[in-house]
Amino acid sequence: MLILLRNYGEGHHQAVSGGWDIAAVAKDEFDLEDKVIATVGAGRIGYRILERLVAFNPKKLLYYDYQALPDAAVKKLNDASKLFNDVDDIVERVEDLEDLFSKADVITLNCPLYEQSKGMVNKSLISRMKKGSYLINTARGALTVPEDVADAVNSGHIAYGGDVWPVQPAPKDMPWRTMHNPYGEAYGNAMTVHVSGTSLDAQARYANGVKQILTEYFNKTYKYRPQDVIVIDGDYATKAYGNREKK
Repeated sequence: MLILLRNYGEGHHQAVSGGWDIAAVAKDEFDLEDKVIATVGAGRIGYRILERLVAFNPKKLLYYDYQALPDAAVKKLNDASKLFNDVDDIVERVEDLEDLFSKADVITLNCPLYEQSKGMVNKSLISRMKKGSYLINTARGALTVPEDVADAVNSGHIAYGGDVWPVQPAPKDMPWRTMHNPYGEAYGNAMTVHVSGTSLDAQARYANGVKQILTEYFNKTYKYRPQDVIVIDGDYATKAYGNREKK
C-alpha cells in the first residue's frame, strides 16, 4: 500500500540507476492521511490491517463483510483514532460491494477464495473505482480477472500491488509482470512474488505452531489455540469460512 502511494518504484529506480528527479516521483506520490481506505473482508487479517491504518489518520475506514464487526472491535478503532488523530467515528460497514469500490481511495482484499468470489474483481467492479485509486491484493490472485486488472493499470485508472497471482509460479508472459501506468515502467505496479509468509521469522512461527498442535494431540490435552482450530466434529469452528448450517 505504501509502496504504491509513495511511488517507491520510481524513487528506487532512480536510486539504483544514477537518476535524481524528485518531480518525477512526486507527480504520482500521495499520503495515506485523509484517504478513504476499505477492506474487503474484516476477519483476523482484515481487522489487523484496519488497526494499523489508524496511525495514518485516514478520513474513513470502510469494510465489507458478511457479518458486522463486534461493537467492541469498532469502538477500539474509533477510540484509537480519537486518541491519536482527534477524530472518531471513522469506521463504517458497507453492505454493497460496488458501493464500497466507488467510495474508497484505497482498497485492500482480505477475503477467502471460493466459487462465488472467484473473479469478482472484474472490469465492471473496477470501473466503479475512482480514477487514480489503489487496489491491494494479498489474499488470492484468482479473486480478480487478471486481464481486467492489467487493462485498468495500463490505462492509469488504478494502481495495483500484492504478492498473490492467479497461477503460481506465474508465467513469464503474465500481464501483471509488465503492466504499468502511462507515466512509465516504474509506476503503478507493486507486485512481488508470493513471499509474505516466507520470512525466516514466519517459518519459525509455523514450526513452533505445528509442534504445539502435535504435542497437544499426542498428550491428549487438546488445548489448541482458537486460531488453529478450523473444524470440530465435522463443523466449522471458525467464522473465517462463513456461517454454515450443520448437516
